[in-house]
Amino acid sequence: MGGDKRNIAVRFFGGAGNYTDVLERLCTYIITENPTEAAVFEWIKSNTRATSDDSIRDRLAFLEGIGLLELDSDRVRLTRQGMAWLSETDPRTLYDLLSSNVRGFDTLLEALLDGPKTDAELGDSIGAAHPEFDWNDASGPAQHRGWLQSLGYVVRSDGVNSLTDSGRELARRRSSDHPTLERGAFYAQTDLEDAFDTSFGSYIKGISPRTDDGELAYVIVKAREDGPYGDEIDGERFTYIGEGVPEKGDQQLTGANNALLEQADRSTVPVYFFYQPADSDELRYEGLVDVVDAEYVSRDGRMVYEFTMERLALEPAEFEALSESVSEGVEGGEDDEPALTDDEEEFTAVQRRVRSSAFPKEVTAAYDGRCAICGKSRESPNGTIDIEAAHIYPKRENGRDNVRNGLALCRLHHWAFDTGWLTVADDYRILVADRPDLEGYEEFAALEGDSLTLPADEDRHPHAKFLAAHRERHGFESP
Repeated sequence: MGGDKRNIAVRFFGGAGNYTDVLERLCTYIITENPTEAAVFEWIKSNTRATSDDSIRDRLAFLEGIGLLELDSDRVRLTRQGMAWLSETDPRTLYDLLSSNVRGFDTLLEALLDGPKTDAELGDSIGAAHPEFDWNDASGPAQHRGWLQSLGYVVRSDGVNSLTDSGRELARRRSSDHPTLERGAFYAQTDLEDAFDTSFGSYIKGISPRTDDGELAYVIVKAREDGPYGDEIDGERFTYIGEGVPEKGDQQLTGANNALLEQADRSTVPVYFFYQPADSDELRYEGLVDVVDAEYVSRDGRMVYEFTMERLALEPAEFEALSESVSEGVEGGEDDEPALTDDEEEFTAVQRRVRSSAFPKEVTAAYDGRCAICGKSRESPNGTIDIEAAHIYPKRENGRDNVRNGLALCRLHHWAFDTGWLTVADDYRILVADRPDLEGYEEFAALEGDSLTLPADEDRHPHAKFLAAHRERHGFESP
């Protein structure tokens, strides 16, 4: 959204420090009364000191611009994000809307991490970080700060602004999404809890999967010199035994073991590896590792999970950048044709594996877990969603791991697309192979001319270059 971001955060009614109080009451009124725009104007005039229609209109337009409200002359409504904020009034929800749509909020928090600052100093920090800024309103920094005060992240005294405890926690989390760790350095558990912003309990387990909003975010793996599993960690590739001590018999598919099994299948999150010498309570950071293989094997009279790990010459930020590159827009803009394939020399084997692992996650997320052809999202009895990520120009031909070369498809339509029963026109209409002599034709023929269910984000729609290549591979004439 970077190019569409605002430079100025418009203040709200109630005065700096009270914006969210008034906003919560306004949102409650909107969701309970379903008012017209005129009725909202009257509510604001009755419940605040506002008298100017233009002033009210500017503030409501700002709330619409950050995605909190939807305005039209007939009705004013809360967006999905607006309802999410009102349901819990979690300041982080509103902060995310502000920082995603207005430049400078993260910069301001980062500046305050260095110490208290005046509004003018905050303006200098934002201006230095965003040279594209043109502060044509001297109160601009104060309006950013007023929102942060209202959210409880900043306090102001004698013209100087400081972070609250919750503001400092947010600032640290926003300024770095990854822990700052040095390979070969030793860390106490408290150091790692600060670095990862988490608690490990009484000790760090051998395998510690960590989640964020219910999804796996990263895995911490620890090997002990005097541990019960006899892990050998010498060399670039080594074997690591899963969770479950010998006295408990065969190892089970615990959440920890399953987390590493998933990474052996697809490398989707960073795996941080640590080693603890027998004579130390501290852990030595070994860097990121890739789980390249997993087997359930007999060892010393019992069944164990044996993971083959390989050291990665990647930092966490590089791992994330490779994953995110799958979602990058087509290079050069809409008018330039993308390459059908990835440059073999551009990525190492490990880098290609990270990108390939990110592809299914990004494609299925873009289509909200629904089949682009039938629009359905089936689930198995255990809750597994039957949606797969299909390359439009095939992976076996080195087709690119890019979300615009992908379609989310149910198993049936994935097979039909890959075998050439179905293809897609440039205007996203479904085309069906003209083979009425074959069994299955009648079922697929019913789809002819239907439109794909597309991602809400237009930048993630299939690119015409990939669609044309698919039609050509399967003998369809250009529509």
